[in-house]
Amino acid sequence: MKRYRCRGTITVFLSLVSVLFLSLVCTMVESARLQGARAWAAAVTDMGIFSVFGEYSTEILEKYDVLFLDGSYGNGEFEEERIALQMREFMRYNANPAEEMKLIKGRNLFPMEIEKCEVSGYTLATDEDGEAFYQQAVRNVKENLGTELLLKYQEARKEAERQQEAADIYEKKDGIDWDNLEGLERQQEELKEEEIKEKGGEEVTEDIRQDKPVENPLDTIKKIKKLGILGLVIKDASSVSGKSAEKQEMVSGRTRREGNLPVEKKYSGAASDVIFQDYLLGRFGTWRKPCKEGALEYQAEYILMGKDSDEANLKAVVNRLLLMREGINLLYAASDTKMRSQAGSLAVSIAGAVPVPGLVQALEAVLLLAWAYGESLLDVRTLMSGGKVPSIKDASTWKLSLEKLAQVTELLEECDSGGGSGQDYEDYLRILMLTGEKRKYPLRALDMMEQTLGGQADSWIVKAEAAISWKFPDIFLRIPQVFMGLPKQTPGYEVKGSFGY
Repeated sequence: MKRYRCRGTITVFLSLVSVLFLSLVCTMVESARLQGARAWAAAVTDMGIFSVFGEYSTEILEKYDVLFLDGSYGNGEFEEERIALQMREFMRYNANPAEEMKLIKGRNLFPMEIEKCEVSGYTLATDEDGEAFYQQAVRNVKENLGTELLLKYQEARKEAERQQEAADIYEKKDGIDWDNLEGLERQQEELKEEEIKEKGGEEVTEDIRQDKPVENPLDTIKKIKKLGILGLVIKDASSVSGKSAEKQEMVSGRTRREGNLPVEKKYSGAASDVIFQDYLLGRFGTWRKPCKEGALEYQAEYILMGKDSDEANLKAVVNRLLLMREGINLLYAASDTKMRSQAGSLAVSIAGAVPVPGLVQALEAVLLLAWAYGESLLDVRTLMSGGKVPSIKDASTWKLSLEKLAQVTELLEECDSGGGSGQDYEDYLRILMLTGEKRKYPLRALDMMEQTLGGQADSWIVKAEAAISWKFPDIFLRIPQVFMGLPKQTPGYEVKGSFGY
């Protein structure tokens, strides 16, 4: 029986065609693999940036409810390189997880290597005078607020504007009316001297002798205004903190680092300002609730006034509170018929027997100013003692009678028990903040955060961008490279990613 044997032969042409076909297949597979590797690289980059920002300062979060990445990593010096190294370390494992899992066998079809990793941009909490901090604080608070609370904040803003307007009116009127009265009183003295000369020198009528038939409380008010304000409105002035801080060493006073990315300004306007100020009052120390940890105890007062000591800030706040109360109290006193009548009667008595045209009216106006001032002293003393004062007075809440105006300093001690109804000290601080230098609040708040926690606020990162260059070693192209003698190539891919709180 005839036998046949198979011969394993192949033509040169088929060999060349096979190599070309195999190269085409390998190239197509390698192309698909590279697309997958690029997607993986992008995902690994995102995970790396996210992991870096996962190292936010827990101290800042717990105390101030904002997220910052400390770019100094606790050593006091901002280090972009350290951030890049941390990111590289986080990405290394995700890029080649098999390196850490020696017991797992298998081929990684997406090997990749980090060629370069650098932080290309960042936004700091202090950028644009603390705008980045402002935006995050407002967002975090606003997300937890209901519409009802937002409306309440808007009403508070309107109330603050009304009280500030009243304070401005009082301040302007106070200067004009007192100057006018002093001028009229000089005229009265000159008129008296002339009348005495006409009467023969020492032979003065009994009416002229009785220059001031009643006690003039204005003399007492003049003396009180020259006294230290803290001694009047605080029971024990020695209890005021003596702490101070070097402003040129704080972030608002020194030359600070600036980020190179723009701040995203999603929140602005009066409503956002009110929310931010409420945030400040809820997290920083005040006269009633001092913070013992930082360089200053009255932090909210510092944010409002920007002075370098607790005493200076408290004094400035008290003066503004007093002026605000004076304006509101004057509006009520001037609108109350009975109070105006009392002031007018006393003005006639003070004017005496030698009246000057306009003197009685000037005395009445100044008496109302002084009366409002005395009532305001009682109000502020009550607030500083932990009591409450209504924003607008009426007959039932007005404390000081005109007869006791000259004894107002003796009545101050009665306010030390607090009590009352209306708004407390923190509520009035909120009103003052609504009418203050709002653009300076964010940096001043960061000053206090620095002083309380340590570190440097211009190292606290809010957002960062990174650029990573990847290399993808060949796998399927090695076959055609060997057969066709092609040089080895390592494709590269650059990925840019960003993350922000």
